[in-house]
Amino acid sequence: MLRVREDSCFGCGLCVQSCPRGAISIISTTARIDQHRCDQCRICQDVCPQDAIVYAAPLSERELRSAINGLKERTGDVIARIDRLRLEQS
Repeated sequence: MLRVREDSCFGCGLCVQSCPRGAISIISTTARIDQHRCDQCRICQDVCPQDAIVYAAPLSERELRSAINGLKERTGDVIARIDRLRLEQS
């Protein structure tokens, strides 16, 4: 699935002009992709000067839970490192 990173898109319209399916429009200076019309050709991704159009592969619930658990584990490790650094600096 293609999606628009709203923080990067400035609404230049190149993606709209390049989409052969007419699946993209500009709304409030940001591109929007109609997922029902989009055939994932990625032409819009190639022409976007801001790299604001990205492919987001859908995850299964199991994959999403695994990713969240991995982030939780890493967060705990980062917090422990910060605590150690604070102790060393005191």
